Amino acid sequence: MTTPSVPEDGPLATRRRRRLALVAILAVIIVAALFTPEVIGGRTGDERLTTYSAEAQGAKLLYELASRLGWHAERWTDAASIAADDRTVIAILSPVLPPGAIETHEMLDRVRAGAALLYVMSGSGALNDSLHVKRSLFGGTYQATAAGTADARPASDTLRARRFDTTAAENADDEDVEVPAECEHAAPNDGLPMWADQTVRLWRFSWTRGRPAGAVIFARSTLESDTKDTSAARSAPAAAGFPLGKGRVVVLSDPDLLRNDVLRVCRFGLDVVAARMLEYLAAGTPRRDRLVFDEYHQGFGTHPGTLRAIVVYLSRAASGHVLLQGLLAGLVLLLALGPRALPVHDPERVERRSPLEHVGALAQAYARVGATRTATASLVRGLRRRVERGGADRARAESDARFLEHAAASPARAADVAVIQHALETPLSRREFEAVGGAIRRVEESLLAERR
Repeated sequence: MTTPSVPEDGPLATRRRRRLALVAILAVIIVAALFTPEVIGGRTGDERLTTYSAEAQGAKLLYELASRLGWHAERWTDAASIAADDRTVIAILSPVLPPGAIETHEMLDRVRAGAALLYVMSGSGALNDSLHVKRSLFGGTYQATAAGTADARPASDTLRARRFDTTAAENADDEDVEVPAECEHAAPNDGLPMWADQTVRLWRFSWTRGRPAGAVIFARSTLESDTKDTSAARSAPAAAGFPLGKGRVVVLSDPDLLRNDVLRVCRFGLDVVAARMLEYLAAGTPRRDRLVFDEYHQGFGTHPGTLRAIVVYLSRAASGHVLLQGLLAGLVLLLALGPRALPVHDPERVERRSPLEHVGALAQAYARVGATRTATASLVRGLRRRVERGGADRARAESDARFLEHAAASPARAADVAVIQHALETPLSRREFEAVGGAIRRVEESLLAERR
């Protein structure tokens, strides 16, 4: 007798270990994905160009730089339009929520009245259209310019140590500019990982209605030598200022020009460009020394909820009014076609005969039974209604017989009245009854002629 074999459980245990290992590997991958920061072009953190952010892509360095150079910098987080006078510079830095058409109109009206605007483009929007600028699809390398220095205010003793420049040649031309110590000792390879060759690259923009009169170019973007596209200009502005009414506007095509990680690299010299743009906007009488950064369109402050936004759109926008009317019309149609608590019944209508139909039906009934006397009596009553107009006639003719006697008093009507009296007393044939109708017509015409 052979001993039964016991099944081995080795393969089953091996499969279980493999499954546990696979689950552990997947868990590690998921945790790593959740806790690994997003990297954009060698950068991490919040990508909004906001002065609240001290991270690489923020603009807090620009806020502090402006404060140290003498501007009264502040942040605006209110939903209402920025209160700007002729001493105010409004800074809109690549807004996450582009200003609408109404906000753009109000803002540019303030600029035309004497305020100034620093605008960093963010794709397309109403502000781009109103300023007649368009960001190009092509980028290029940053090209420094000396523009804007003629509009800059002479540096005071306090500001003299805080002014920046890019090259020793420009320092020789501008005696008021001094390079701070931190830039003098900057490492030769100081730069950013997103620009591996330490070359600044910026988006470009173009004018949609021609270059404005008096425009000042603060930075250019030049196509690289290996670019094979010949449809675009080799050099285009990346930052430019121009007058608008009594105020001034500076437009930047690329937010990288003002980000923290770019301004802190002294060898790029873009901190100098930022200071010169602010000086250009501040120039005027009176000097614009108030710098307001629009943080509301970066997502800060109290924003209306979805329901309130819908109400504002339906109540203020022209297209919202049309949509609201369509919704109300659809609601009325839905109520009209929807099921009802009580079924609808058509009103009951009793079909009535017209007078001619009634006469025809009555004549057929009289003809079937031979009621010539009844029909003659009806004809006589109708004759009396048509000819008896006054009360004297009615008093004189108290009955049909008296009426016919009165009518027979005239020899011209005597024969016809005799035919009628005979029909009232004796049943007639159809032909004889037709003669009664003619007699009644002649008597009526005679009586009416007498009354005239």
